[in-house]
Amino acid sequence: MGQDRASVLLGLDGVQVVEVDREDDGRVTVWAATDDPDAAVCPACQARAGRVHERVITGVRDLPRGRDPVAVVWLKKRWKCDNPDCARVTFTEVSGQVPAGARVSERLRDQAGGLVGELGVPVSAAAGYVGLSWPTTHQAFTSRADPVLSAPLRPVAVLGIDETRRGRVRLARDPETGAQVLLADRWHTGFVDISGEQGLLGQIEGRTADDTAFWLYQAGPAWRDQVQIVVIDLCSVYASAVRRMLPGARLALDPFHVVQLATKMVSEVRRRVVREKYGRRGRSGDPEYSLKNLLVRNREDLRPEQIQKIFNTLIEEESGQQILLAWIAKEKLRDLIRLRPTVTGTIPPPEQIRHHLFELFTWCADHAHLPELVTLARTLDRWHEPLITTLLTGVSNARSEGLNRVIKLEGRKAYGFRNPTNQRRRQRYTTTRTQRRPPTVTRNRSHSVTNPQPRPG
Repeated sequence: MGQDRASVLLGLDGVQVVEVDREDDGRVTVWAATDDPDAAVCPACQARAGRVHERVITGVRDLPRGRDPVAVVWLKKRWKCDNPDCARVTFTEVSGQVPAGARVSERLRDQAGGLVGELGVPVSAAAGYVGLSWPTTHQAFTSRADPVLSAPLRPVAVLGIDETRRGRVRLARDPETGAQVLLADRWHTGFVDISGEQGLLGQIEGRTADDTAFWLYQAGPAWRDQVQIVVIDLCSVYASAVRRMLPGARLALDPFHVVQLATKMVSEVRRRVVREKYGRRGRSGDPEYSLKNLLVRNREDLRPEQIQKIFNTLIEEESGQQILLAWIAKEKLRDLIRLRPTVTGTIPPPEQIRHHLFELFTWCADHAHLPELVTLARTLDRWHEPLITTLLTGVSNARSEGLNRVIKLEGRKAYGFRNPTNQRRRQRYTTTRTQRRPPTVTRNRSHSVTNPQPRPG
């Protein structure tokens, strides 16, 4: 048969439109017949059949026409194989869009999977839009996502590890022992390709050292040998797993979390001082309370009159001087962090790093009567090697934090997840959109600064 206009509009390969009916409820019913000579070829022995065993009718769900759902009624033939040696006696006509035994066209499945995977539509909403059941829609998404996620990991030079909260913990009581059994942890640990474009490499449930080490073990020794730097926050659990499984890699700290450590220290000093001075929490009207927001801001972002306000308010009393000393220590740490090449454009010389570290530790030692400063100095001393790696390479965990935002947004769009496996599949597929883009799309790539770079302007 020749392809008429109705068949071209339908767009199902190997199918010829015979008649179109519009039902009273707005549905469109398309009656179609097979228009492919190869449909009479036996799929088992590849012999062409010459006899029709029977005629059958198959209903196929297809893409809607505008807002109206479309039902395709396919008038098929069941052929009888003429090859006496073939184990398959009869077979039914199929097409590329409607395989054997299918009642849903492949392009409708592809649309359902695309709504979930590419647009982040909840499975229930996508199922209602395309007119399929929840299991069918979810299977369409998994068929789309699993081939992408099961591909072998490419080598990674800089690996980022960070945790994100997945939801509430789920427990069950063991009927034999009566003890609580963990069904679902409230945390997920993610592994991110910081230096490349692979996005979220994988997720595991939990955030213990054994969980992290198990994922690294599954990646294989050849892949682990390629990792040069691992970026984490100040988490001893992740550091323990990295030292166990990646002995040849260097640890680095995320600069944001290092500065956040000092910022929290200033707030702790302010709250302690206010409670000792007034015997209560800070209130509006207290001089220290009026500086709450100024103390946590960067010094270079403050106007001269704001810096003068900090000194004038805190310099008069001994309690205020404690806050001022903590704020100066925070700024000294920020001066150290700003030596990294992503800020200056050049790799800092070792003597410059040693100078700033000496100034910071000396300041904390000279004012050791502040317990918060002592704690900060001890923490930085314990992490001084990863901190120096950060200053020399300029790496950060910003990409991990950005993907965590996407992960949380995906959870909100799905109205939460009950199945951790489905949650990890959805989140990882969402965070790997960059590598699935066509080659013509311009991608923003981030690079670690390892050589002196010219400053712009």
